[in-house]
Amino acid sequence: MLSLSVPLDVLLKNLTEERLITPLDRHFALELAALEQENSEIFVIIAALLSHQLSSQHTCLPLAQIDFNNPFKQQVSQIKMTLDAEQLTAQLQQFNAIGSADEHKPLILDNGRLYLQRYFHFERSIADKLNRLSQQKNSIDNTELSTMLAELYPQQQGTIDWQKVATATAACQNLAVITGGPGTGKTTTVTKLLLLLCQQQTPVIKLVAPTGKAAARLSESIKASKQRLQQDLVGQVSSLDLNALKLVPEEASTLHRLLGVIPNSHKFRHDSHNPLRLDLLVVDEASMVDLPMMYKLLDALPPHAKLILLGDQDQLASVEAGAVLADICQGLYHPQNKSWQMRYSPQQSQQLSQLSGYDLSQYAQSHSGLGDSLCMLMHSHRFQGDAGIGQLANAVNKASASDIKQVWQQGYQELSWFNHHGKGLQNRGLKSLLNQAVEQYSLYLTQIHNDDIEPQTIINSYNQYRILAAMRAGDYGVDGINQSVTNALKQAKLIQPNQEFYLGRPIIIQSNDYNLGLFNGDIGIILADKAANNRLMAYFIQADGQILKVLPARLPSHETCYAMTVHKSQGSEFATVALVLPPFPSLSQWQLLTKELIYTAITRAKSHFSCLGNKKVFETASLQITKRASGLAKDYGKQLMLNSK
Repeated sequence: MLSLSVPLDVLLKNLTEERLITPLDRHFALELAALEQENSEIFVIIAALLSHQLSSQHTCLPLAQIDFNNPFKQQVSQIKMTLDAEQLTAQLQQFNAIGSADEHKPLILDNGRLYLQRYFHFERSIADKLNRLSQQKNSIDNTELSTMLAELYPQQQGTIDWQKVATATAACQNLAVITGGPGTGKTTTVTKLLLLLCQQQTPVIKLVAPTGKAAARLSESIKASKQRLQQDLVGQVSSLDLNALKLVPEEASTLHRLLGVIPNSHKFRHDSHNPLRLDLLVVDEASMVDLPMMYKLLDALPPHAKLILLGDQDQLASVEAGAVLADICQGLYHPQNKSWQMRYSPQQSQQLSQLSGYDLSQYAQSHSGLGDSLCMLMHSHRFQGDAGIGQLANAVNKASASDIKQVWQQGYQELSWFNHHGKGLQNRGLKSLLNQAVEQYSLYLTQIHNDDIEPQTIINSYNQYRILAAMRAGDYGVDGINQSVTNALKQAKLIQPNQEFYLGRPIIIQSNDYNLGLFNGDIGIILADKAANNRLMAYFIQADGQILKVLPARLPSHETCYAMTVHKSQGSEFATVALVLPPFPSLSQWQLLTKELIYTAITRAKSHFSCLGNKKVFETASLQITKRASGLAKDYGKQLMLNSK
C-alpha cells in the first residue's frame, strides 16, 4: 500500500528542506501522531499533507486530488502509494484520531475530504447560518416599495438595472450578497437601500470592513454616495423622506473592532452568548474575510439582524484559509461561457419582477438556494466600455490569452508596458518605472515643504499613485522596489533619507495597535508638525476623515510604502497604478502569480495602469486560476444548493 525509499524522518526533513512542506507541517504531523498514538507512516504523511493544505489557504484535503505517485510533488518522489482515494478512505477510517461528521475527533473525514475538526465546524456552521438567513423573508408592502424603488432608479429602456434589483433583493431578505467588479455601484446600491430601510424606522446599522484602510474607504464612499443622493433626489421624489439620509451611518470600523478584541486571546467579546447590538450589518470587501473570521462574525450576529455582504468574487481571496464569498457565488457561475447568471426561485422571480418592473422570469429555477439572496452588478461606471483598463481587466478575468494579447496590442492611452530588458539597475524597464515613480511622487514631496498645504491634501496627493508588487522579497518585490524608489527620489533631491524617519517618508503599518487606533495596512506619511516646532510626526487619515498624529517612536511595526503588495492594496483605489512582476519567477513565486492577483492589481487603477514585466509571465499568470479546496459550496452546498444546476 505504501513504501518509502528513505526513512520517514528523513523524508520529512527532505520535504522541509525542499520547501514542499513547512516546519510547522512536519511538527504538526509528528506531534499529532504521538498524541494519538498513531504510528502508521501513512497517517503521518496524510497529516502533513493536510497541514500543508491549510498553510496554502485550503480548508480541507480532498482525497481524490492527491497524486498518489507523488503527493508532495518532489522532483524525484520518495513515496510510492499503491492505492486510490476509495482505498485510502477505508484505511483512514481505521485511525482513532479520524472521525466522522458527528464525532469530536482531531481530524474529520467527510464526503471524501479530510479536515481539522475546527475547520469542519467552521464550514458546517457557516452553511447552516447562511441557510437560515436566506430563508428569513421580510414582510413588506410591495406597492409602497415599488414606488420608492421607481423614484430611486428611473426606468431604463431595454436593459435591466441590476442595482435596482439588488436593492429590491436586499429589502426582501435578511441575507443579501451584492457582488461585482470595481465601479459597478455596490456602495451606491447599499446607500440607497439604507435610505429605504430608514424611511419608517431607525434601525441600528453598522458598517464594517476587514482592514482599517478598507473601512476608511467605505466611510468615504458612503459619505460621497449620501451627498450625491441628496443632490440628485431633492425635489425629484415624493414618496421618499430624504431626511432619513441622516440616519444612514458614515463611519465604518474594522471587523476586529466591531467584535471586540480581547488582549492575548483568539476570542472576541461578542459571540453567540453576547451577540452584537445591531439590526443591520454591512460588510464591505467580503472577499477578504477568511473562513474563521466569517464564522466568528456570523456567530455574533443576533437572530433578527439583516446581513449584507459586498465584494468582488473575482478578486484575491483572503490571506488566511477559505474563500467564502467565492464559494457563495459559485453556483451562479457558468464555466462553459465564463459568465455569471442570476438564479431565483419562481416566487422570488415573481416578486422581484413586480418590485423592479423588469421581467425576470428567465432567471427562475426550481432550485435556487442562496440565489434568492444574490445579485451581481455587471456594469462598471468607473471604466468606459472601450477603456483600456476595463478591457484588460475583463480579458484577464476571463483568463483569455488571445483577448489579453489583443488588448495590449490596441495601444490604449490608459495602459503602459515596461519590458524587462537587462539586469539589476541596468534594466531599462526598471529605469522607466523609476522615472514614472519620481514624476508621480514629486507632487506630494513638493507639497510637504509648503506650510499652507494641509496634511490631508498631501496624503491625498500621495495616494494618487502606487506601485504594486506580487511578492515581498527580491529585487522586484516590495523590499527591492521600495529601496530602488528611495534611491531614485534621493538622486532627484526630493527626499533626504539620512535617518529612519525622514520628511515625506510614506509608511504602512504591519500589525494592529488598538491603543493607538492603528491597524495592519494603515498608511501614513512622516510630516513636520507645524504646531510643535516642525517636529516629525506620522500622519494618518482615520475612517472618519480626521487626522491622527503619532510620534514615530510609538509606531507599531511598519515599513516604507512607495510600493506595497497587491494583497495589501485591496480596498484601495489610485489614479495611477504600476504592477511589478519578476522577470524569471521561481517555483514559489509562480504560486503567487494568479489570475486573481493580476485582476486585483489592474482594478486598483482609475485612470492609468502600467506593468513592469514580460508579457509571457503576465499572460501565464492570468491563466492560472486560484482554486481553494472547500466543502462550503459542495456537500454543505446541498443545504444551500449553491452549486445546483
